Amino acid sequence: MSKHATDRSRRATGVAAAVAALTLGGGGLVAYGLSQQETRDPAWVASSGGSHEGHGMSSSAAEPSGSSTSGSSSGSAGSADPHAGHMGMGGSSSSGSSSPTASQKPAARYVRPSGETLARSQPTKVRIPSLDVSSTIGELGLQQDKRMEVPQDGTSTGWYTGSPTPGELGPSVLAAHVTWDKKPAVFFDLGAMKKGQKIEVDRKDGTTAIFSVEDVGQYPKSDFPTDDVYGTVDHAALRLITCGGFFDGETGHHVDNVVVYAKLVGSR
Repeated sequence: MSKHATDRSRRATGVAAAVAALTLGGGGLVAYGLSQQETRDPAWVASSGGSHEGHGMSSSAAEPSGSSTSGSSSGSAGSADPHAGHMGMGGSSSSGSSSPTASQKPAARYVRPSGETLARSQPTKVRIPSLDVSSTIGELGLQQDKRMEVPQDGTSTGWYTGSPTPGELGPSVLAAHVTWDKKPAVFFDLGAMKKGQKIEVDRKDGTTAIFSVEDVGQYPKSDFPTDDVYGTVDHAALRLITCGGFFDGETGHHVDNVVVYAKLVGSR
Protein backbone atom coordinates (compact mmCIF):
# COMPACT_ATOMS: atom_id res chain seq x y z
CA MET A 1 0.00 0.00 0.00
CA SER A 2 1.40 3.43 -0.93
CA LYS A 3 2.08 6.11 1.68
CA HIS A 4 -0.77 8.27 0.29
CA ALA A 5 -3.18 5.35 0.47
CA THR A 6 -2.09 4.63 4.04
CA ASP A 7 -2.61 8.29 5.02
CA ARG A 8 -6.08 8.28 3.47
CA SER A 9 -6.93 5.06 5.32
CA ARG A 10 -5.87 6.57 8.65
CA ARG A 11 -7.90 9.71 8.01
CA ALA A 12 -10.85 7.55 7.01
CA THR A 13 -10.76 5.77 10.36
CA GLY A 14 -10.61 9.12 12.17
CA VAL A 15 -13.64 10.52 10.39
CA ALA A 16 -15.65 7.37 10.96
CA ALA A 17 -14.82 7.48 14.66
CA ALA A 18 -15.82 11.12 14.93
CA VAL A 19 -19.20 10.76 13.30
CA ALA A 20 -20.28 7.50 14.87
CA ALA A 21 -20.80 7.61 18.63
CA LEU A 22 -23.55 5.85 20.56
CA THR A 23 -26.22 8.12 22.01
CA LEU A 24 -27.76 7.95 25.48
CA GLY A 25 -30.37 5.29 26.04
CA GLY A 26 -31.90 4.62 22.59
CA GLY A 27 -29.28 2.76 20.60
CA GLY A 28 -29.17 5.42 17.90
CA LEU A 29 -25.94 6.95 16.68
CA VAL A 30 -24.76 10.45 17.38
CA ALA A 31 -21.68 12.40 16.35
CA TYR A 32 -20.37 15.77 17.46
CA GLY A 33 -21.94 19.18 17.81
CA LEU A 34 -21.64 22.42 19.71
CA SER A 35 -23.90 23.91 22.31
CA GLN A 36 -23.43 27.08 24.25
CA GLN A 37 -24.36 29.10 27.33
CA GLU A 38 -26.02 32.11 25.71
CA THR A 39 -29.50 33.32 26.59
CA ARG A 40 -29.66 35.85 23.75
CA ASP A 41 -30.25 34.41 20.29
CA PRO A 42 -28.59 35.76 17.12
CA ALA A 43 -30.81 38.00 15.00
CA TRP A 44 -31.09 35.37 12.26
CA VAL A 45 -32.27 32.56 14.54
CA ALA A 46 -35.29 30.54 13.45
CA SER A 47 -37.06 27.42 14.63
CA SER A 48 -35.53 24.23 13.28
CA GLY A 49 -37.05 22.66 10.23
CA GLY A 50 -34.33 20.31 9.11
CA SER A 51 -33.90 22.25 5.90
CA HIS A 52 -31.37 24.23 3.93
CA GLU A 53 -31.22 27.88 2.90
CA GLY A 54 -33.32 30.19 5.00
CA HIS A 55 -33.74 27.89 8.01
CA GLY A 56 -37.14 26.42 7.33
CA MET A 57 -37.57 27.23 3.65
CA SER A 58 -36.83 24.80 0.86
CA SER A 59 -33.60 24.95 -1.09
CA SER A 60 -32.65 24.01 -4.61
CA ALA A 61 -29.02 23.39 -3.74
CA ALA A 62 -27.79 19.87 -4.29
CA GLU A 63 -26.74 17.95 -1.20
CA PRO A 64 -23.62 15.80 -1.10
CA SER A 65 -24.14 12.18 -0.17
CA GLY A 66 -21.99 9.27 0.88
CA SER A 67 -19.20 9.42 3.39
CA SER A 68 -16.55 11.77 4.64
CA THR A 69 -13.54 12.38 2.50
CA SER A 70 -9.88 13.11 2.78
CA GLY A 71 -6.83 13.21 0.56
CA SER A 72 -6.44 14.26 -3.04
CA SER A 73 -7.88 11.28 -4.92
CA SER A 74 -10.60 9.55 -2.95
CA GLY A 75 -13.40 12.05 -2.31
CA SER A 76 -14.39 9.82 0.59
CA ALA A 77 -12.83 8.53 3.78
CA GLY A 78 -14.94 5.81 5.32
CA SER A 79 -18.56 6.01 6.35
CA ALA A 80 -20.40 6.29 9.63
CA ASP A 81 -24.04 5.51 10.23
CA PRO A 82 -26.09 7.85 7.98
CA HIS A 83 -28.44 8.64 10.85
CA ALA A 84 -25.71 9.98 13.10
CA GLY A 85 -26.50 13.35 14.66
CA HIS A 86 -24.49 15.99 16.44
CA MET A 87 -24.31 15.97 20.22
CA GLY A 88 -24.23 19.20 22.17
CA MET A 89 -21.10 20.39 23.90
CA GLY A 90 -21.11 23.19 26.44
CA GLY A 91 -18.10 25.46 26.85
CA SER A 92 -15.06 23.26 26.54
CA SER A 93 -16.60 20.04 27.84
CA SER A 94 -18.96 17.62 26.19
CA SER A 95 -22.46 16.78 27.26
CA GLY A 96 -23.74 13.26 27.50
CA SER A 97 -22.18 10.41 29.45
CA SER A 98 -22.26 7.28 27.31
CA SER A 99 -19.08 5.92 25.77
CA PRO A 100 -19.34 6.16 21.97
CA THR A 101 -18.51 3.32 19.64
CA ALA A 102 -17.17 3.81 16.13
CA SER A 103 -19.02 2.21 13.23
CA GLN A 104 -17.09 2.14 9.98
CA LYS A 105 -18.39 0.92 6.62
CA PRO A 106 -16.33 -0.32 3.65
CA ALA A 107 -13.84 2.08 2.08
CA ALA A 108 -15.33 4.51 -0.39
CA ARG A 109 -14.77 4.54 -4.13
CA TYR A 110 -12.35 6.72 -6.05
CA VAL A 111 -13.79 10.09 -7.04
CA ARG A 112 -12.39 12.15 -9.90
CA PRO A 113 -12.23 15.85 -8.94
CA SER A 114 -14.54 18.06 -10.99
CA GLY A 115 -12.63 21.28 -10.36
CA GLU A 116 -9.54 22.80 -8.80
CA THR A 117 -8.05 21.14 -5.74
CA LEU A 118 -5.04 22.09 -3.65
CA ALA A 119 -2.26 20.06 -2.09
CA ARG A 120 -2.62 19.17 1.57
CA SER A 121 -1.67 22.07 3.86
CA GLN A 122 -2.88 22.81 7.37
CA PRO A 123 -5.24 25.80 7.76
CA THR A 124 -4.08 28.70 9.94
CA LYS A 125 -6.79 31.38 9.72
CA VAL A 126 -10.35 31.77 8.45
CA ARG A 127 -11.88 35.04 7.28
CA ILE A 128 -15.54 35.72 6.48
CA PRO A 129 -15.73 39.29 5.11
CA SER A 130 -19.54 39.46 5.15
CA LEU A 131 -19.58 38.71 8.90
CA ASP A 132 -16.42 40.67 9.75
CA VAL A 133 -14.89 37.44 11.07
CA SER A 134 -11.16 36.78 11.27
CA SER A 135 -10.15 33.84 13.44
CA THR A 136 -7.07 31.73 13.97
CA ILE A 137 -7.50 28.02 13.39
CA GLY A 138 -6.32 25.31 15.75
CA GLU A 139 -6.53 21.54 15.55
CA LEU A 140 -9.46 19.45 16.76
CA GLY A 141 -8.79 15.78 17.30
CA LEU A 142 -10.74 13.08 19.09
CA GLN A 143 -11.29 12.80 22.81
CA GLN A 144 -10.78 9.46 24.54
CA ASP A 145 -14.48 8.72 24.14
CA LYS A 146 -14.10 9.25 20.36
CA ARG A 147 -16.08 12.47 20.34
CA MET A 148 -14.51 15.35 18.47
CA GLU A 149 -12.83 18.04 20.52
CA VAL A 150 -14.19 21.60 20.47
CA PRO A 151 -12.40 24.96 20.54
CA GLN A 152 -11.29 26.00 24.00
CA ASP A 153 -12.40 29.63 23.72
CA GLY A 154 -14.86 31.86 21.90
CA THR A 155 -12.39 33.53 19.54
CA SER A 156 -10.71 30.61 17.78
CA THR A 157 -11.92 28.14 15.18
CA GLY A 158 -11.01 24.47 15.04
CA TRP A 159 -10.19 22.27 12.06
CA TYR A 160 -11.04 18.59 12.49
CA THR A 161 -7.78 16.81 11.65
CA GLY A 162 -9.62 13.72 10.45
CA SER A 163 -11.05 15.70 7.53
CA PRO A 164 -9.24 17.03 4.43
CA THR A 165 -7.41 20.32 4.74
CA PRO A 166 -9.32 23.22 3.14
CA GLY A 167 -8.73 23.01 -0.60
CA GLU A 168 -8.21 19.25 -0.78
CA LEU A 169 -10.80 17.01 -2.41
CA GLY A 170 -13.69 16.42 -0.03
CA PRO A 171 -15.40 18.28 2.82
CA SER A 172 -13.02 20.02 5.22
CA VAL A 173 -14.65 20.62 8.60
CA LEU A 174 -14.24 23.79 10.67
CA ALA A 175 -16.14 24.34 13.92
CA ALA A 176 -16.48 27.23 16.36
CA HIS A 177 -18.76 28.36 19.14
CA VAL A 178 -21.78 30.59 18.58
CA THR A 179 -21.46 32.04 22.09
CA TRP A 180 -18.92 31.82 24.88
CA ASP A 181 -19.33 32.88 28.50
CA LYS A 182 -22.74 34.33 27.59
CA LYS A 183 -21.25 36.54 24.88
CA PRO A 184 -21.24 36.30 21.06
CA ALA A 185 -18.43 34.09 19.78
CA VAL A 186 -16.76 33.59 16.38
CA PHE A 187 -19.69 31.99 14.58
CA PHE A 188 -22.45 34.02 16.26
CA ASP A 189 -23.83 35.22 12.91
CA LEU A 190 -23.00 32.11 10.87
CA GLY A 191 -26.65 31.32 10.17
CA ALA A 192 -27.08 34.67 8.42
CA MET A 193 -24.71 33.76 5.59
CA LYS A 194 -26.09 33.81 2.05
CA LYS A 195 -25.35 31.88 -1.11
CA GLY A 196 -22.40 33.35 -2.99
CA GLN A 197 -20.71 34.97 0.01
CA LYS A 198 -17.02 34.19 0.32
CA ILE A 199 -14.94 32.40 2.93
CA GLU A 200 -11.15 32.65 2.86
CA VAL A 201 -8.86 30.15 4.55
CA ASP A 202 -5.14 30.86 4.92
CA ARG A 203 -2.94 27.78 4.79
CA LYS A 204 0.46 26.91 6.20
CA ASP A 205 2.03 26.74 2.73
CA GLY A 206 1.30 30.43 2.20
CA THR A 207 -1.71 29.97 -0.08
CA THR A 208 -5.26 31.11 0.59
CA ALA A 209 -8.20 28.89 -0.38
CA ILE A 210 -11.29 30.85 -1.41
CA PHE A 211 -14.72 29.26 -1.00
CA SER A 212 -18.19 30.38 -2.06
CA VAL A 213 -21.24 29.55 0.04
CA GLU A 214 -23.61 27.16 -1.70
CA ASP A 215 -26.10 26.49 1.07
CA VAL A 216 -26.91 27.05 4.74
CA GLY A 217 -28.72 24.46 6.80
CA GLN A 218 -30.22 24.37 10.29
CA TYR A 219 -31.08 21.03 11.87
CA PRO A 220 -32.26 19.64 15.21
CA LYS A 221 -29.29 18.08 16.96
CA SER A 222 -31.20 14.82 17.11
CA ASP A 223 -31.47 14.76 13.31
CA PHE A 224 -28.08 15.94 12.12
CA PRO A 225 -27.47 15.24 8.37
CA THR A 226 -24.22 13.32 8.65
CA ASP A 227 -24.14 12.29 4.99
CA ASP A 228 -24.72 15.85 3.79
CA VAL A 229 -21.93 17.20 5.94
CA TYR A 230 -19.29 14.47 5.73
CA GLY A 231 -20.42 12.78 2.52
CA THR A 232 -18.62 12.07 -0.73
CA VAL A 233 -18.25 15.04 -3.06
CA ASP A 234 -16.32 15.50 -6.30
CA HIS A 235 -14.82 18.87 -5.37
CA ALA A 236 -12.93 20.68 -2.64
CA ALA A 237 -15.60 21.58 -0.09
CA LEU A 238 -15.81 23.36 3.24
CA ARG A 239 -18.22 22.87 6.14
CA LEU A 240 -18.59 25.44 8.91
CA ILE A 241 -20.46 24.15 11.96
CA THR A 242 -21.85 25.83 15.06
CA CYS A 243 -24.98 25.85 17.21
CA GLY A 244 -28.28 27.45 16.27
CA GLY A 245 -31.96 27.56 17.04
CA PHE A 246 -33.37 28.72 20.32
CA PHE A 247 -31.51 28.51 23.60
CA ASP A 248 -33.01 26.00 26.03
CA GLY A 249 -32.51 27.43 29.49
CA GLU A 250 -33.24 24.09 31.15
CA THR A 251 -30.55 22.15 29.29
CA GLY A 252 -28.18 25.07 28.81
CA HIS A 253 -27.88 24.33 25.09
CA HIS A 254 -29.10 25.64 21.77
CA VAL A 255 -31.46 23.11 20.21
CA ASP A 256 -30.02 22.99 16.68
CA ASN A 257 -26.83 22.92 14.66
CA VAL A 258 -26.13 25.33 11.81
CA VAL A 259 -24.01 24.20 8.87
CA VAL A 260 -22.62 26.32 6.05
CA TYR A 261 -21.79 24.39 2.87
CA ALA A 262 -19.18 25.98 0.60
CA LYS A 263 -17.17 25.07 -2.51
CA LEU A 264 -13.64 26.02 -3.54
CA VAL A 265 -13.76 28.68 -6.27
CA GLY A 266 -10.17 29.86 -6.34
CA SER A 267 -6.90 30.38 -4.52
CA ARG A 268 -4.08 32.86 -4.30
